[in-house]
Amino acid sequence: MLNFISENKNRIILALLFFAAFLILILRLDQYLEFNPDGQLLSAKINDFLTTFRSIFIQAIPFVLFGTVISRIVTVFVKEELLLKLIPKNRVLSHFVISFFGVLMPVCECGNVPVARSFILKGFKVSHVFTFLLAAPIINPVTLFATWEAFQDPIILIARVVGAFFIANFIGILLSFKKDDKEFLTNEFYEEVCHVHDYEPERQKLKEFLNIFQREFILVIEMLVIGGIIASLSQTFIPREIILSIGSNPIFSIIAMILFSFVISVCSSVDSFIVLPYTSTFTSGSIVSYLLFGPMIDIKILTLMKTTFRNRILIIVTILVTLFSILFGLLTNYLL
Repeated sequence: MLNFISENKNRIILALLFFAAFLILILRLDQYLEFNPDGQLLSAKINDFLTTFRSIFIQAIPFVLFGTVISRIVTVFVKEELLLKLIPKNRVLSHFVISFFGVLMPVCECGNVPVARSFILKGFKVSHVFTFLLAAPIINPVTLFATWEAFQDPIILIARVVGAFFIANFIGILLSFKKDDKEFLTNEFYEEVCHVHDYEPERQKLKEFLNIFQREFILVIEMLVIGGIIASLSQTFIPREIILSIGSNPIFSIIAMILFSFVISVCSSVDSFIVLPYTSTFTSGSIVSYLLFGPMIDIKILTLMKTTFRNRILIIVTILVTLFSILFGLLTNYLL
């Protein structure tokens, strides 16, 4: 560990300085905003923006830290062969079991693809890997606890779990009927080095854990900041009438939230806090669609998946996830 700190001290110092400066900014900047005698609207808007962003960031940061630590510990130290032994031979049951691997490996979708690649090299079927990729970011204790902490609503939580379980298993089982599932993989996949951890000595594993933790924590923080800024800006500067007209429509609200989740590409451990400000203006179904679609398909996930899977299968999976996310959103709106 001392060697790691010595080798990376400049990066660590810069990261800590950036993080400290950013915290000071979001916690203190609004104290320096003063209204002029005319009470300019812009000052009030900036104050509202900072208040919204600060609440999102402060609520989410413990889950970023906890989720990153847990996911990296499991990814580095747990051997894929042990998980492979847990899979039943039955086609349906095997996908059911894999959809709960997120409970054992609470890996955010940011780190899912490297894990999935190592699964394939260890003998997992591609259909099993897709079930894992779609289910694990949602059906894991970190995401579920964050969802409950954000909404305090059992209906939202249950809809998210049931929706994720159904979508992941339906797509996985559907793909399992392909005789040669290796056709789903890119030719480059076999030529690239995969992150497999079973050959590392313990000291090397600790160093690897610290390196991966540093990279992923900074990545998740960056995405949280971007997502929080977008959410806060839209809540603050988009006219309320437009938000209400879109958010109250049972169909447009769902489409808007799916597009929103696709663009901001926020990790599942904090996405509940990003969408929380919209709960007063958007339908419950649109919130459920956002919570389902975002962890399964977004810009960063598709970019990562392209290193392993062919475009054709990614298009099919994206279409299916979109349709089912809309369906569960509509069902939620109808039932509520």
